Amino acid sequence: MIQTLSLEPENPCFCPLKDKAKHIVDYTLALTERELPWEEHFGFDAFELPLNAILQTEPTLAAVNKKHKIQRIGILKTQGKHMYDWHVDEFRLSCINLLLSPNHHSHTLFGMQRNKLTKMITELSYKPNTFYLFNNQIQHCVINLDKPRYLLSLYFEKEIPFMQLKEKLEGLI
Repeated sequence: MIQTLSLEPENPCFCPLKDKAKHIVDYTLALTERELPWEEHFGFDAFELPLNAILQTEPTLAAVNKKHKIQRIGILKTQGKHMYDWHVDEFRLSCINLLLSPNHHSHTLFGMQRNKLTKMITELSYKPNTFYLFNNQIQHCVINLDKPRYLLSLYFEKEIPFMQLKEKLEGLI
């Protein structure tokens, strides 16, 4: 039987949070202009941010943290002209992401295999200053077609499935 990505009645791949990012975009973009001690993290270059400072200055993430504890947060960099191949995350069931790179030519795709050679896909077209609840357990990839791409991403203390977390974050979505 072939599975498909049903986008009705609910998108199983991602969901925007209703409140926009306030301070974190300017702060993190300023950081990316410096020489940071990037560390390899599942194929990305990663830089961990001070969680408590972020929670004190970013109301949306503070509200998320009250409903479901955040363990850590950081910046993920995808090099220019690179693709982060199709995968599901080993450890994360769901997360929250925020694209930091403005005017950027990249694609975040979710896919479901239709047959040996084709996938049905849906794209997460990031809107500026918008946090997205992200389902890490559906195959996804990133295709970066220009300069380095920066993404804010986090880990929760307790991993729970996307739909369960979506329900828990009711009022923020």
